[in-house]
Amino acid sequence: MREVDLLQWRPRLRAGLVVERDEAELLFISTYDRRVKRFAATESVLRLIPLLDGENTVAELVESLCDESEELVGEVCGALLTLREERLLSKVAIPGGERPNRGLTDAQIGRYDRQIGLFQEFCDSELVDYDEGLAAQERLASATVLVCGVGGLGSVVASSLAAAGVGTLILCDDDVIEESNLNRQLMYSVDDVGRSKADVLAERLAGVNPQACLVPERRRIGQAYDIADLVEKSDLVIGCADEPSVTVMAEITTTACWPDTPHIIGGSYSYHVGILGLLVIPGVTACWHCLLATVAGDHGRDRTEPFLRKNRHTGILGAQSGVIGNLIAWEAIRFIIGMATALSNRWVELDYGPVSFSERVISRRPDCDRCGGG
Repeated sequence: MREVDLLQWRPRLRAGLVVERDEAELLFISTYDRRVKRFAATESVLRLIPLLDGENTVAELVESLCDESEELVGEVCGALLTLREERLLSKVAIPGGERPNRGLTDAQIGRYDRQIGLFQEFCDSELVDYDEGLAAQERLASATVLVCGVGGLGSVVASSLAAAGVGTLILCDDDVIEESNLNRQLMYSVDDVGRSKADVLAERLAGVNPQACLVPERRRIGQAYDIADLVEKSDLVIGCADEPSVTVMAEITTTACWPDTPHIIGGSYSYHVGILGLLVIPGVTACWHCLLATVAGDHGRDRTEPFLRKNRHTGILGAQSGVIGNLIAWEAIRFIIGMATALSNRWVELDYGPVSFSERVISRRPDCDRCGGG
């Protein structure tokens, strides 16, 4: 950092830090990434730490703490540089990181204040490649996400994304609300029975977030071209439909999204198992066909043929669909803001009994008839 920049820098501690004193030492405990750092501290440094709130420039801190003593100036500036190198200071206070105005209003910034603080921790931990948490919120605001199927899983996914500030949500479903849906599809009510799920969910989510653009699409998805126009408008597609089956819908979604649109497919839940699905980034990650090829031989199923299918109306609680739906929404948010994803090249299942996760690595296959990459 240039000397002139250092003097104008307004340093502040990361929001997730707890600082404790052990006589002449300070203990910095990061509640975000569980790091613990211990440093010896002079009296000037002990006085400095409470002032690191982003309100004071380095020049102002030096003037307040150092009484024109070159030795104290060295202590203060050295401590600041050490804190910065150890990632204990927020990047948002670094000069040159001023954010251009990209359209978020003060009301929007206030609404999303708590999650912007979390996004800032992602920035400060170098989990994303930019410095200011507000930029993550702007990415959400500019994104368009298509949710195919807004029943038990899709209504949860869409609700979480709308609340988080995704700018445009396309809600695609041709089904109507039935009374048996109400134990797990909590955005719908008794008064909504017989109405379109897509229409009702758009109305409800407009009440949750009036700033979101909510587009209901009442259409049946039977083939890839049924959603081709919607996919073309979208930055991410999330497949939550299960009619005629999750597997069939995953194939349709894959075909509709290939080769340009990232998509999450295969998410489902029933009885004691919830499946988080697979995030596919075409040309980068393993695809649905890679997954099918990987599991084809499990239990000798590559030699079997269909005999009896699972009952479509499987047992489920709303709490279970809520867990899986929110985890899928969390993966979607990670992808949109440019954070490393968790469901690419991995198939993850949750066993609701012991509440334990299992996973399987799905590698991108060089001979895959869809993505054909190493």
